[in-house]
Amino acid sequence: MARWWPRRRASTPVLPGLELDGDSDVREQTCDRCGRPYLLVTSYLLVNGSAHCVTKTALHDHDGPEAWVDVVFGTFVEGAVDHVTFGCRVGPVDGSRDPAATAVDAAAPYGQSEFWGRKLSRADALAHPRIREFWEVVDHVLLHEPAVEHHVYHR
Repeated sequence: MARWWPRRRASTPVLPGLELDGDSDVREQTCDRCGRPYLLVTSYLLVNGSAHCVTKTALHDHDGPEAWVDVVFGTFVEGAVDHVTFGCRVGPVDGSRDPAATAVDAAAPYGQSEFWGRKLSRADALAHPRIREFWEVVDHVLLHEPAVEHHVYHR
């Protein structure tokens, strides 16, 4: 199931007051798959001024510009063990000139750690009660994080 971008919200936001917490951390990494450099963008998001989630977005250019977005929800205090991670790929798809997003297995290239918590499979993510919240965070990062928005939409 792919989601087409840009997307217009058909309903009331699940997360009113969602915002980026300052500038994101942008670091150059080397892709294990192709050996080329890519950017890894770490963003912290707030809801009404309180910590809500962390996103890690890998900006690759394998088959056109791709953004691999992992969203970690949970309590962000030392020792918290309630984290759950969703993942998606945003990029080109056959038959469309616009990028699309699809849920994927979360944080696949990363090892297991308390930070990621429970890394959801695609099937688990699509059935999870926080799926609408996940897509809203992805929308927000795609539209409001400058490095991600530029990579995906070439603006």
